[in-house]
Amino acid sequence: MLGPDTGSRRRTVSPQQRKQQERQNGRLLPCPSKSLECCIIESHSALRHRLGHPDAEAKRLHAPAEGRVTSRVEDRNSDASEFRSNRTPAWQRARWGLTGRHVVRGNRSVDVVVVGAGFAGLAAAARLVTTGRSVVVLEARDRVGGRVLTRLLSDGTQLDLGGQWVGPTQYEVQALIEKHDVQTYPTPQHGAAFMEYEGTRAPDMPSSVLALRAELDKLARELSPAEPWSHPRAHEWDGQTLASWLSTRTDDPAVARTVGRTTAGMLLAADATEVSLLEMLFYIASADGLDILLGIEGGAQSHRIIGGPQVLAERMAADLPGGTVHLSAPVRRIDHSSRGAQVHTDEFTVDTGHVIVAVPPVLAGRIEYRPALPPQRDGLTQRMAAGYALKMHAVYPEPFWRDSGLSGITNCSNGILTETVDNTPPGAARAVLTAFAYGGDAHRLRELDPGQRRAAVLNRLGELFGEKACEAEDFIELDWSAEPWTRGCFSGHLAPGGWTAYGPALRAPIDVLHWAGTETATRWNGYFDGAIQSGYRAADEIAG
Repeated sequence: MLGPDTGSRRRTVSPQQRKQQERQNGRLLPCPSKSLECCIIESHSALRHRLGHPDAEAKRLHAPAEGRVTSRVEDRNSDASEFRSNRTPAWQRARWGLTGRHVVRGNRSVDVVVVGAGFAGLAAAARLVTTGRSVVVLEARDRVGGRVLTRLLSDGTQLDLGGQWVGPTQYEVQALIEKHDVQTYPTPQHGAAFMEYEGTRAPDMPSSVLALRAELDKLARELSPAEPWSHPRAHEWDGQTLASWLSTRTDDPAVARTVGRTTAGMLLAADATEVSLLEMLFYIASADGLDILLGIEGGAQSHRIIGGPQVLAERMAADLPGGTVHLSAPVRRIDHSSRGAQVHTDEFTVDTGHVIVAVPPVLAGRIEYRPALPPQRDGLTQRMAAGYALKMHAVYPEPFWRDSGLSGITNCSNGILTETVDNTPPGAARAVLTAFAYGGDAHRLRELDPGQRRAAVLNRLGELFGEKACEAEDFIELDWSAEPWTRGCFSGHLAPGGWTAYGPALRAPIDVLHWAGTETATRWNGYFDGAIQSGYRAADEIAG
């Protein structure tokens, strides 16, 4: 989850609350079983029509899915599929002023070039435009949105393959949701959540697990998210992994493992052996605690966006002056000095006064810089690898787990899946149960062929929810680490020792180069909100 209460995920919903949620969200009705062929990729126009999008009935553009997406029939090269794509079609690019790589020829001069059209880059561009500056946004993909991607099944069922949730204390993204008239709905909780702890089910985590997580919260409150390296114990905390710290706080390996899976795993998409205690505390501090980070009601998983968060990114792009955003334009080299910069793509070069690099550090480090970046900045990008997660959607005719009084929300102390969630949109034709694997578990699953991976995940869902969970009509996944303009998810995190050695270089401008992206955020780091905040901050560095 892009962001995944200490206990709120596992809170039982009362009958009265369930009735209220059903009135708000609408109960799903069973639908006839559908053909199980692999899918044809179409445009998103039906959804845009529902959202009042212009030219809703415009022509469709067929295009391949991005990254590694597999469906029930794992032939990714088939001519048929059951999704509709969110790739930005040609008619929409023209109407919204998004230009392809062949539109601009020769050199162009602007005040600011923004590299990347995710939420950070789009927010930076929007802020700069309000100051009267000319801006060009260069995006390597053929769409905007970065690490969000929504697919619609042929029956209209929405699948968010990347980030998906927004919370009430994420003020920047909430302001944009209101500004662009985007609609949201509460995350489904039609029943009881449970924790599977060492093979035993319980409505909540053991008190020993909660107590150890409370210790993390207490330490995080001492930290400044703007300068975590400045804490008196920063070197001590950055010099040990979360796993090593946990081993000193409990003699029970199950407790340590569970805390690691539900913090480093669910939040950083990493194993507790891979991240420092300081990195974990920083992340917790940036969102004001684990209850908010892991919570649903009032927490980071409170709501989803109707049509997916890519709808918000598209509307942000549409709000920019025509010709601002250039798609399929990967930046290969940036020549920079104190007087300005030249930004080179495969097809054209842009002269500019400033550059905002708003892509993940793992990608920012692959751009060629002339002159080379200072050792501190270059070292930072080398030590800020992306997390690793697999997000897998099992699609069913109806949400059968609700009939058993279950919400679909689980946490597990063991097994290939760390958590599951009911991802069924209100009024959807079919039901969606989404499973998450993190760190080493995700790597082990990825080593399997698609059929074996599907079988392993569905068998595990069957253990959690019964035999019907093994009978999914469709199984859809996207491996973001295989996507060349992402290379991992949810976001990048510094390796042990990285904060104290390289942290001050994270946001510091170099000549006319400025850095944005959710990894640079001091609040809601790793989330849409953090990305937007970082874009505004980088723009303000230029605007003064």
